[in-house]
Amino acid sequence: MFSKRGDGDFSPKRFWRWFAREARGIANAIEALARGEADAEWALIGLNERIRRYDASLEADVIRTLDGRCQMIVTGGADASVMALLEAAPALSGWTFASNVESQPVRRVPFRLAPRPSLDTVEAPAGAIAL
Repeated sequence: MFSKRGDGDFSPKRFWRWFAREARGIANAIEALARGEADAEWALIGLNERIRRYDASLEADVIRTLDGRCQMIVTGGADASVMALLEAAPALSGWTFASNVESQPVRRVPFRLAPRPSLDTVEAPAGAIAL
């Protein structure tokens, strides 16, 4: 009933103001992970910490679609909570927002789970690979 300021941020508008400021950094982290240059786990952890301030039962995942756009998928919680958050989403260049993966026809690789390239196959000459 009585909560301290900062315990929760139950306004979708506040979440999206924060997200608009951080969207470029999250997109850059996902791109760096796709190139194998850096770990983007920090960006996903920060995004999920912030979305849980809006609703503790929600979780977000970010993927890169084949057309180069980032897509944030929000899952968990009550459908009303997810829909209220997504309906308040702003139009951000290079971003789309969805409520679940199954309804999306986009082929994707969740970068958080994507395998890292092996140096064994990268450094071997093309003729040296035995089948």
